[in-house]
Amino acid sequence: MKILLTTLNAKFIHSSLALAYLKEFCTDERWSLNIKEFSINERNEDIMAQIFHYQPDILCFSCYIWNIKPILEICRDYKMIAPQSIIILGGPEVSYDAGNILENHEFLDCVVRGEGESTLQELLHALFSNQLPEQVKGISYRQGNLLFDNPQRELICDLDQIPSPYKGNLDRFHNKIIYYETSRGCPFNCSYCLSSTIKSVRFFSLPRVKKDLAYLISQGIKEIKFVDRTFNCDEKRAQEIMEFILGQAGDTKFHFEIAAEMLSQKFLLFLKHVPPHRFDFEIGVQSTNPESLKAVRRSSNWQILSQNIKTLQEAKNIHIHLDLIAGLPCEDLNTFELSFNDVYKLNPDVIQLGFLKLLKGSDIRNQYAKHKYIFQVDPPYQFMASKYLSYADMLMLKNIENLLDRYYNSGNMAHTLHYIVNSIYSGNAFAFFKSFAVYWQAAGLFACAHKRSAEYSILDNYIKIYLSAQVEMLNELLKYDFFINNLSYNLPEGIISHNPHDVNEKLYTLFKNQEFMKIYLPELISKTPRDNKRQVRLEYFSYDPCTCLLAAEKLPFMFIYDPIEKRACRSIRVPATYLN
Repeated sequence: MKILLTTLNAKFIHSSLALAYLKEFCTDERWSLNIKEFSINERNEDIMAQIFHYQPDILCFSCYIWNIKPILEICRDYKMIAPQSIIILGGPEVSYDAGNILENHEFLDCVVRGEGESTLQELLHALFSNQLPEQVKGISYRQGNLLFDNPQRELICDLDQIPSPYKGNLDRFHNKIIYYETSRGCPFNCSYCLSSTIKSVRFFSLPRVKKDLAYLISQGIKEIKFVDRTFNCDEKRAQEIMEFILGQAGDTKFHFEIAAEMLSQKFLLFLKHVPPHRFDFEIGVQSTNPESLKAVRRSSNWQILSQNIKTLQEAKNIHIHLDLIAGLPCEDLNTFELSFNDVYKLNPDVIQLGFLKLLKGSDIRNQYAKHKYIFQVDPPYQFMASKYLSYADMLMLKNIENLLDRYYNSGNMAHTLHYIVNSIYSGNAFAFFKSFAVYWQAAGLFACAHKRSAEYSILDNYIKIYLSAQVEMLNELLKYDFFINNLSYNLPEGIISHNPHDVNEKLYTLFKNQEFMKIYLPELISKTPRDNKRQVRLEYFSYDPCTCLLAAEKLPFMFIYDPIEKRACRSIRVPATYLN
């Protein structure tokens, strides 16, 4: 009996933790079991061809909102060419609607509901033994023209009985993100989240976790993302795991989802001394509107949460990613503007503006009529309108999300945005992004792709139309942002250079000045001027980009670039004495 576990990941760099668990739990000498992962960017016919070449007797797909549509299409076509194959689906997208899935898709044979390790193992044993799966808990299945729903399976109490998904040869994870969990479940009960359907939190033992992490780090894994819904729900345990990680050799990066309002002063003090570039924190703010948070059963205190985030930011050693959700109950455009500005003022590294999805199995989906939600019939079931936000409002927020990613999350316009938002829009970031989105929409800019350099030009054009009183100064900030983030000889269209005609000669003069090189460019002193020119830019500014004040004479700034990242690792204002 040949079994293939497969899925379509959202991106090539992603890997499936679910399949890794199932493979280890269900491996048996009585059958052959393998994993094959694809991505949603591959063609269905190519995926189906690879599945066909394996010739599985049992084909198992792990299903989510991002892959269910192509999976159903592949299963439909595959069943026609291999009718003898048994097709089993599992995962959150089919667990809460198994009966309808089977009824509407006659080419499917079985759905594994919920936690799948024990269920799939028992199901494979029944199929191998030619037994009816009527005793297998946690499945819905087809028998002839009849459909059956077996009783729900109890959750696995001792998670350590699940073998480690990461051992032996890890070549298939090369250049991919590793997903790992130390717990299942969540202490919160948010009505929009499927974790709220499973009460309490279960933990893998600390010895098991440490053994797994030590092995992954020793294998040189670049990035590990913890999928624990609230990693710090047990703070003592969380700190012990982090301390263990930091005690290992290697430079693996770790991503955690945490509840920042739960951080104690002791834990904050520990985090203050974490080496930089090791930890990323994703913190779900979702909203700062108390009425909205209460409506989705989310407990949060904005004063404590924001203060703890500020404390985390002071050490500048942890990448901070804050989440907002548009479309929550009781949040209209005005209250969402307040939430947006509250988060923006914290100046996190990334602001993720997401949109409410009414997932199958979630309480918020059951309450859709109460809040007059109109949402997509097909995955990802995103809300389109509600009693609080119109469809036009949602489209406008979508445009803001687009610009937030391009201009804020990219980090490419930090100095320009800081000045516009704080000095011109008086801290109302939402008002600026709304105005900018209206400009993009009117100009038809959302309808086509843009190179990074064009994004500077577009913002420059917006400034010339709407912020004309400060065009010259903002031109200098845009220019400074461009050279900070781009190793380039050419400025974007519309941005003005103030360089003297002999700027290259001046640059070579600096390279030949041993005193200047020792003080400002010691890392380049052994290289030739020609080589240095590939890594350094000299640009003159009429305004000081650090103070935004008009200069009495043009100010020379030097940008020194990381040759790999192609971004400036630093910039220096060149003293005039070295250029006279």
